[in-house]
Amino acid sequence: MEKLAEILDRQRQRLGLNYEQLAGLIKVSSVYVSQTLRGKRIPKDEILVKLSEALQLDPGRVLRVAHYEKAPEPARKFLGQGSFASLDKFDNVGPYPLGRGQRIPILGWVQAGKFSPTETPDLSPTSPDDFIYSDTLGRNLFALRVENDSMEPLFHQGDVIIINPNIKPRSGDFVIVRLKSEGEVTFKKLSIKGNRIALQPLNTKYDVIVLEEKDDFEIIGKVVERKTIF
Repeated sequence: MEKLAEILDRQRQRLGLNYEQLAGLIKVSSVYVSQTLRGKRIPKDEILVKLSEALQLDPGRVLRVAHYEKAPEPARKFLGQGSFASLDKFDNVGPYPLGRGQRIPILGWVQAGKFSPTETPDLSPTSPDDFIYSDTLGRNLFALRVENDSMEPLFHQGDVIIINPNIKPRSGDFVIVRLKSEGEVTFKKLSIKGNRIALQPLNTKYDVIVLEEKDDFEIIGKVVERKTIF
């Protein structure tokens, strides 16, 4: 069976990364990366997930291989064979090919209620606080964490939403909107009826926000994916 270090190092070479470049992506030392990719150590799960995302690999598969290799020999028979573990005994689950994914910067949080200041006011991707893996296609994608319950039951506090700033939104789309003068941002469902533009919450205890020309607003992008973090 192919070992974890072999899987990781082959993918590193395929992406044209050296140890130092890969280390920079996951914020560890190049010595740490070298030891991992030469099979001298198996990182903790948190680092393995970051390593998987940096190498555009499925984190679930990488974790399964790592757990198999870290387990004592007598326990391995209960774990299958790492990435080749059979799921046949479960008739409602199966592997899903993620394809070529990408690391998307998380630029802080956005209130789903009223217009509010964001954690990253200019929504600049130059200093993201984290990354999330996605196979959603698009250029300049970025992600935000949802705050409060105004978009429940579909979106929950703590969910991560991925935004495409290059798609022209239509009525019915979920969008991120910013008031230019105040720099405040909100996450809502866009409703356009004639000249009337409204931002609708999904939770009925919140009010609809009607936008007017004097509000000097801009639609930053359309929400294209939601990820729930457990």
